[in-house]
Amino acid sequence: MSDWSMRPVLILTIACVSLLPLAIVVIFIMLGATKGQLGDVSHNLAPPELAQLPPSPRLEQNPNIDGARIVREATEQIESYGWVNQRTGVAHIPIDRAKELLLEQGIAPFAATQPEGGTRP
Repeated sequence: MSDWSMRPVLILTIACVSLLPLAIVVIFIMLGATKGQLGDVSHNLAPPELAQLPPSPRLEQNPNIDGARIVREATEQIESYGWVNQRTGVAHIPIDRAKELLLEQGIAPFAATQPEGGTRP
């Protein structure tokens, strides 16, 4: 023998199975009565031709392309010579050359030639 009766379980199962088709019929009647528009449409966005772009800076349009451009620009800078600030005479050199100079001369000569204010470009 068991502690529970099978009859209530059977009644509940039959009730659920019989109410499911009724719920589906009610949903289709509601969709037909409202012509498929059950929600408030007064908050819809403007058509794309009337939309304005937000002010800059905006989110990336295509992160893969924008990310590749950022990496390419950074790689070009760390692999080339160029001016950081030509007026003050601050330049950048390729990273490999900077490593060679650091190994040859140590850190002391570079620490003494930091730009005024102690900030790096």
